[in-house]
Amino acid sequence: MGPHMPVRARALTALGAFACSTAVLAGPAALGAAGADAAVTVHLEHAALGYGEQIVASGRVIPAAPVRAVALEQRTGAGWTTLTRGSTVAGGRYRLTAVARRSGALRVSVAPAAAAADVGAAASVPALASASRPLRVAELIRVDRARTTVRVGRLLQVSGHAVPALSGRLILLQRRLRGHWRTIANTHTTARGAYSVRLRAHQSFSSALRVRTVGTSTLAAGTRGAGVAAVLRATVASWYSMGHFLACGGVINAGTMGVAHKTLPCGTLVTIRYRGRQIRVPVVDRGPFIGGREFDLAPGARSALGFNGVGTVWVAS
Repeated sequence: MGPHMPVRARALTALGAFACSTAVLAGPAALGAAGADAAVTVHLEHAALGYGEQIVASGRVIPAAPVRAVALEQRTGAGWTTLTRGSTVAGGRYRLTAVARRSGALRVSVAPAAAAADVGAAASVPALASASRPLRVAELIRVDRARTTVRVGRLLQVSGHAVPALSGRLILLQRRLRGHWRTIANTHTTARGAYSVRLRAHQSFSSALRVRTVGTSTLAAGTRGAGVAAVLRATVASWYSMGHFLACGGVINAGTMGVAHKTLPCGTLVTIRYRGRQIRVPVVDRGPFIGGREFDLAPGARSALGFNGVGTVWVAS
């Protein structure tokens, strides 16, 4: 372009050059060359899944070209393995799904037109690939049966199965204690992934329970809640009527669900069982102040248990 070319002529020449470069970039060859403006976006519907759940990846190939083959790939070792293949639709958009069987980074690639690798085979070098996205896949653990309310000295038991069904997987039974999970028993799975973990509790306690697997290099640990454990001991309780202020705040009335105890912190949940009925209520007051009695039942708790007078109840706290 000469230095004395009119300004308008120079502008028209520049616009013509831009139009040519845009046309080339939008053509199919541009993806094969991975031009500077070419890209693949990817979004994972869920970045954390359970084993066997569905991976959903969606996004767009830019610039939008005629229908192109795309592949969802996962890093395995030093390379990438194809999980599934699909094609773009209008606007270069795509949606790919696959079954989650291991943790590891994912990406979406646009393969060269000549590529024809089978699903599951190591992917060839793609013409264009998205940035990788982390995927966390956890083992699944299910609780089928649980016996969690027992008397001191008897067996507490939680049974179920883990997926994938592998023999010898370590299963942990844990309880919530002072804000942390503590392992209190363990077992191993059978060939079909079944487990049954037992604990003979020699002291009373009441807390949340869960079962948990131990993670591997390809699968994160799986966790499942198992309810609330109540290992019961016998003690003597009485009840008291409404009408006075509670040491933990408020005024006792006919519907108050709670108990009085001399030392347990206000709000501590106590499981109480009496003649086949069971409740879990907080400490709301101080007392009883009569020797030989450990708990006073507020009117609501007394009514729920059908308790009257002074008698033996089974408690866990």
